[in-house]
Amino acid sequence: MLRSFRSNAFGLLIPGACTIRGRHLPVSSLEGTVGFTRLTSARALFSATHLLWRRQHGPTNVLFQLDALPPNLQREFHKDENAVNLTYLVDLPSSKIASSHEDSSDGTTKSDTKSPVIKVLPTWAHIVTWCCATCGCQWSARPVDRTDPQVAAFYSCPRCAARTAKKHCSDTPLAVSPSTPSFPPGRRFAEAFPLLAAQWDACRNSVIHNKVLFESVADVPLPCATIVWWSCPHCGEPWRESVNSRVQRLVQQQQKHSSNGNVKSNNTCIPLCPSCEDRGLSLTVPKDGNEGSKEKSSSERRSKKKGNQNSELKRFLKDSPLLLAEAQLQPHEDPGTIALRSNKLVCWKCRRCTYEFVASVADRFLRYKRCPQCTGEKRTPLNLLSIQRPDVLREIARTVVRGKLLKMTVHDDTVVPFVCRSCLSIYRMPIRLRCLLPEGATACSKCMWSRSKFTREVVSVGKGQKGAPFRSPPKKKRGRDSYAVVDNELHLRDTDLMN
Repeated sequence: MLRSFRSNAFGLLIPGACTIRGRHLPVSSLEGTVGFTRLTSARALFSATHLLWRRQHGPTNVLFQLDALPPNLQREFHKDENAVNLTYLVDLPSSKIASSHEDSSDGTTKSDTKSPVIKVLPTWAHIVTWCCATCGCQWSARPVDRTDPQVAAFYSCPRCAARTAKKHCSDTPLAVSPSTPSFPPGRRFAEAFPLLAAQWDACRNSVIHNKVLFESVADVPLPCATIVWWSCPHCGEPWRESVNSRVQRLVQQQQKHSSNGNVKSNNTCIPLCPSCEDRGLSLTVPKDGNEGSKEKSSSERRSKKKGNQNSELKRFLKDSPLLLAEAQLQPHEDPGTIALRSNKLVCWKCRRCTYEFVASVADRFLRYKRCPQCTGEKRTPLNLLSIQRPDVLREIARTVVRGKLLKMTVHDDTVVPFVCRSCLSIYRMPIRLRCLLPEGATACSKCMWSRSKFTREVVSVGKGQKGAPFRSPPKKKRGRDSYAVVDNELHLRDTDLMN
C-alpha cells in the first residue's frame, strides 16, 4: 500500500490518498476502516493545532457577507470571534476570494490584499458567536435557530431574556395573588407549567410529518407559537393546539377559579381538552400531588346544589344501560370516558334485528337516532315489503308504480290505495299501519263495518234465544250473473285498480 501526501498552507504534510493493489483510493473512502484510525487522530490533532495557531496570531483577514440575515442579526454577528472559529469554512469550495481591495479608514486602498469571503445564510447549521448590542453578552447559536420564528425567542440573548422574564413575573398580578401558584422565572415550558407538560403527546410529536421541531417537552421555550399535539388526561383524545394558546387558557382558568371564591382552597385545576371544557368538565387535585383524591366535576356539584343528590346526571356512556347494551366497543375503549354528548363514532348493534351500524354517541343520545333497518332508512331483505309482506303488496292498486313498490319497506309511511279482496272496495292507508295487522286480517272499513253489524245481530239474537244455540245463516253462492255484475261495476269505477 502506497500513500501520497499533500502540503497545506503551513508546510505540513498530511495524507491525501493511497494506492492499494493498483487502485488509487482517497483517504476519505478509507477512514471508516481500522487501519486508518491513526489517520483520524492525526487530523483531529492537526485541526486543534491549526485553531491554536489562529488564536495566537489574532483574527484572520476573513470577510463575512451578511446580506441574507435580518438587520438585527447583522448587528449582533461577532465578526472577530467568528473569523477565528469559522476558519474551517475557508477551505470549502463554497467560499469565495474577494477580488476588490479593502478600503482603509483614511480613504486609501491596500493593494494586493485578497481576503476570503464567507456568505452567511439563514439556513446555516454551523454554530456562530453572537454579541448583544444592548448588554454586550456573548453566546453561541445557529443561524437557522435564530431565524426560525417559532424558536427565535429561545436563542436570543440569555441575559436580556432573563431580565425580561423576571420583570414580567414581578409585574404580573398572578404572581402576587395568593390564589394562583407563582411560576418560576425560567424560560422552559416544562419548568413553568408542569401540568401542561404532562399532557405532551410524545408519540405524535415525534413523527416527522407533524413538523414538531422539539425532541422532547424539555426543549420547548417560552413563548412558543408552535402547534403541537396534546393528550387529554380525562377522555384520552388527542388534539392540536399551540403552546401559547394552552398557556393562555390555563391562566384564564386559574383566574376564574380564584374569582369564584376558591382563594383559600388547596386544590389545583387540571387543564383539559377543549371538548371536555365545552361540556363543563373540570377536575381538581390537591396541591400535594395526590391525584387519587380527585374532586367531582362542576356539573355534579351543581346538581347537588339543586337538590338532585339521589338522581345522577347521565354524562357518560356507562350511565345509559340501553345504549351501553347496543354499543360495540373496542378493547381499548372505556365507556366511563366516552361522553354522551361527544361526536365520537361508535359501532352499534340493534337489540331487535341485530343490524350493525355506525353513528355518533350524540346522535343516539340527543337526537334519538334509531337503527336504520328498523326505521326503514336502510333497505335490506329483512324490511322490504315485497319480501316480508307479499299479501299486502297484492292488495295495493295497480296505479302505483311497480318500481316504487319494490323499494318500499314495511316501515314506510307513504299512503297508497288498497283494493279489498272481499268486497272490492278501495281504501287508503299508510303502509306501516297496514303491515301492523297480521296476515289474513282485513283493513277495509266496509268489511269491518259489515262484520261489526253481523256481530251485533248475533248478540241480539243470542239474547232473545238463550236456550237454542245460534247458527250462522248459510252463505249465498255467487252465480255467473252476479260475477258479471260485479265485474261490470268494477270496470265502471276504475279499470286499473285490480292487480
